[in-house]
Amino acid sequence: MPQLTIIATLIAKPGKSEALGQALLALVPPSRAEEGCINYDLHHSLNDANTWVVYENWVSKAALEYHFATPHFQAFSKQLDDLTGGSVGLQELEMVSSKA
Repeated sequence: MPQLTIIATLIAKPGKSEALGQALLALVPPSRAEEGCINYDLHHSLNDANTWVVYENWVSKAALEYHFATPHFQAFSKQLDDLTGGSVGLQELEMVSSKA
């Protein structure tokens, strides 16, 4: 199976963007250290201060599922409702350009 790309879009509640950004930034080092992580990059929208995007590549779906079960991700998940009110979009993508 080809690598799995994830694009997670999170929209902070009003007044919570800085806290969401800090929580997301704290995920970067431990996530990058996980076996199966190809890259894990945090982006902040230039058009909307409340929008944050995490661009991730994993070697497999199993590696992503392991990531979701880690203590650092579980701790972050517990903050999501307070920071976003559930405004989170998750896209799972398969790279096809590698076949070109």
